[in-house]
Order: sequence, then structure tokens, then C-alpha cells
Amino acid sequence: MKLAPKFYVSALTFVGLLCLAPIAFNTIVDAYNHNRWFDLGLDKAETSVKAHYPLYKMIEYPRIKSPTVVLGDSRARALQDKYWKELGRDDVYNFAYGGATVYEIYDTFQYLKQSTDLETLIVSLPLRSMDARFKGGMNRVPEAISLAENPFKYYTNWFVAKIGWTLLEERYPSLKESFQSLSFHPVQNAFAGEFFPSGELSLDKLLDPELCDECQLATPLNGILPKIVFYGHGFGLGAWARFWPEVSLDRELPSLFAKQVGTNGAADWRRFKQSDELWSMVEEMAAWCAENDVRLVFLIPPTITEMQQRIGDFGLSAANHKFRERLAAMAPVIDLDFSNAFTEDLANFTDAYHFGSKPARKIVGELLLALEPTTEQRSLATKRRGTLSCPTSEKDTRQLHQEDGLELREGSHCRIWRQKDV
Repeated sequence: MKLAPKFYVSALTFVGLLCLAPIAFNTIVDAYNHNRWFDLGLDKAETSVKAHYPLYKMIEYPRIKSPTVVLGDSRARALQDKYWKELGRDDVYNFAYGGATVYEIYDTFQYLKQSTDLETLIVSLPLRSMDARFKGGMNRVPEAISLAENPFKYYTNWFVAKIGWTLLEERYPSLKESFQSLSFHPVQNAFAGEFFPSGELSLDKLLDPELCDECQLATPLNGILPKIVFYGHGFGLGAWARFWPEVSLDRELPSLFAKQVGTNGAADWRRFKQSDELWSMVEEMAAWCAENDVRLVFLIPPTITEMQQRIGDFGLSAANHKFRERLAAMAPVIDLDFSNAFTEDLANFTDAYHFGSKPARKIVGELLLALEPTTEQRSLATKRRGTLSCPTSEKDTRQLHQEDGLELREGSHCRIWRQKDV
């Protein structure tokens, strides 16, 4: 018996409507402001951004195209656009992502090269991000660019729909109870690691040094290094050792701070290994800026002093200094991550890694002062200064040291490293 043509038409119509449903939903809710046709009063600046930082900013930036851009992780993200506007700079765009890796910073830079006329690039770059394994080598930027530039991919994307539904639930809590059984994020793929009996590993395979690339013993904290060397962090520092004195804070930290210093600090530095691949990316960025007359400034954001101590605990004091030396060979480095009264004051921080909004405003002011501000901007930024001031002028410089082509100017709780005559 043949089915009536109406059945086929009905079935095709149903399937068609089913396929169009996520498109219609994403068009109306528009979790990442791709079209901005409908205003449903949703808090996209909070929920959508945190769910996928690069996607939100890749869609937002083409509407703004500021010539001054800030790149980096959550510490750089704290240097919000509105803090710059308060100082008369409405041409600054914060393109930083929470948890950003150097891979993401580099790919965002590549995107900026092709999409805008850059004048100034501020790159926040802590040492721990220079390990290729940091955050598992995560890179969300290619996906973000693909979705931002391809409307079909964006409007048919289940992740965008999931975030859109989250926004609706936050705006209308009763929806959550009504649709608890629905999921907009089905499992699409599962990958299992190869399994084989351990007996199949040959002796040569077991002795392969690549298998133990990360097998490093933590540097003992006492009992082996002579005090004169250990307390001065003198390994590989030479004349610079006096700028990295031993830190011996002994105080009880709040539980979150203590956990981060103990657990996260060990995770950061126990197996830390600087990546040549990541350094080549940073060097490429610096070379392009030099060739295209783009001002480049590196920022090393502050952490609490106890977190800095962990670097020395794992024998990386010389690497910590060398990191600044290598960056300074490419561009000025504004360094806030060293032991001083600012980093010892827990009131400046929300946790062991992140500074609060008041310090963020001050840091923005110091960055502005390093970028040749107007007289009015300089006056506004100077008014923000408290105990934190970078040596952006001779009167702000408390000490100056030069050694082997490297120059260090120290202000109040801030250092600027640069190559001499750069």
C-alpha cells in the first residue's frame, strides 16, 4: 500500500521545522550578540562572556576596532575598558580572556593584524603561561573566529543554544523547573586511549627519555644549598641577585589563598618547562610590532608575595629573572610581580593570583603614564596613584641599575625592565 503524498510532506515539514528550531532560537536569543535584533534583557556580558571569552570578544571587537588593545589572561581582563575611559582613553579595547594561553594570545594577535590598524599592544604575560602544557595548551580562538565569521555555523551551533537557554533560565527562573529534563549539549564524541598490556613494553621503550620528560624532583627547601647561595638566590643571577632577595614571610593566609599557594603553586612550578614554541610566538609578535611601528608593552601582573616564593622553592629564581631579560630585549616590561609592600598587602588581592578593582584602576593609570599621555590624561592618572607608581619619569625612579645591556628602573612597588637605549 502506498502512503499518501501528504504523509511525506508532513514528515518533511516536521523535520524542516525541527532543523530550523535551533536557528530560530539562536537568532532570537542571540547569546553572543551576533545580530542584536532582539533585546530580551539578558545578562550576556556576564554569563555569555565567561562561558566563551574569545567568542564574545571576536563578535564585539569588529564594531569597535580600537587601535590600542590589551591581551592576556584574567589578570589582564581586570584592566577593564571603563577604567581607561575614566582617564580619557576611549580608544582601548580589552581583548583578554579568562585562563588565556599564549596560543590564544598569539592567534588573537594574528586576527588583529588582519582586522585593524594597531597603534599600541599591551601584552600581559606571566612566567607560568610560558609552559606549553599550561591549561593543557588550550586554544579557543580558532573556534571563536569560525563562529563569529560564519553566521550559519553560529546560528546552528548547539553550544550557542545552550548558553542562550542558560540566559533565559537566569532571566526567567521558572523555565528551569519546567524543562529540567531537556539538554542542549548532547555528547557527540568520545575518545578512549589505546589500551594494551604493560608486558608489551620493551626495555628500550621503558628507557625512552621522552617517557620521563616531566619526571623532575622538586628542589629541596633546606639542608642542601649553602645559605649564602640559597638565601641570595645566587644561581645564575650574578649582579642581579640583590634585586631578588630571599623572601621569608611567615603568616597565616586565608584558606583560599593558602590552598592556592600550596596546591596551585606546586602545580605551577614543580614540572615547569619553558617552551621554545611559545617563545617564538612572542618573538614573532614583537618583531611584527617593531616592523609596523606598533608600540609594544609587556606587563607582568602581580601575585601575592607567598606565591612568588614558590618560584624559588622549585629552583626557578634564575629562570624568573631571565624571563624578564628576554622580554626586555623585545619591548619595555612593566613588572609588578616581585616582593614589595604592595604584593604583601592581601587587601590588594581577591585571591593569591588576582588583584582587586582598586589596584586594577591604579595599574591602568600606570600603563597609561607609560604610553605618552596628554597633559590632562597624565593629571588624571597621577591622581590615582597611591603607594603604587612606576618609574615612568626621572622623579619616579628610586633606583637605576644597568648590567650587560639590561636596564632596570625601580619605582614604588613597580619595576620597568628594558634593553638599554630601547
